[in-house]
Amino acid sequence: MRQKLLQIAVLSSVLLTVALATASPASAYGNAEQWQIGFSATCTNTSLCPAASGIFNSPGTFGFWGWCALGGSDGSSAVGTTGNTADCQFSFYTRPPANNVTHFTYDVTSWKIDTGSALLPPGVPSFFVTGGTFEVQGPGAANLGLPTGVAIPFPVPCPAVLCDLGLPAVPGHLSANPFQGYTINIQVTKLP
Repeated sequence: MRQKLLQIAVLSSVLLTVALATASPASAYGNAEQWQIGFSATCTNTSLCPAASGIFNSPGTFGFWGWCALGGSDGSSAVGTTGNTADCQFSFYTRPPANNVTHFTYDVTSWKIDTGSALLPPGVPSFFVTGGTFEVQGPGAANLGLPTGVAIPFPVPCPAVLCDLGLPAVPGHLSANPFQGYTINIQVTKLP
């Protein structure tokens, strides 16, 4: 009996090893997505963060986090590359006031890689939305005067605040501290 169990264990290990060796790598969004990007930032310096909380006419702090999966392209990272599918989710908060998180959902039907991002150094290629819809949810949406839970088409021309994602089309990790109390992290993964 003991030898039989040992044979089953060895055979199971061999089969598992073969299955793992021949399995194709998993992608969180399937084979159509060439880019997966996670990002976050936090500013806790109330004397240097008032620009973001200027909506509320008072100094404060802010933060955001999110991710995007972009696909439907030829997989190139060259300027001029376009794609036809992307899903982006991000949340933004400022304090004061309390309880004002705003969540954005992007359902993108066209995007491009180009330079000229207002959020990146000159010459760094970035992702720009060129078509699709977005939704805004959360208590902060009222502060922006936007309806919640309604698919809104991206306007043409699209303002940078909506369509300039400010995410570099360069694989790797970026971590920056532009000034004390402000931290930015971006992880860009280009899938084969």
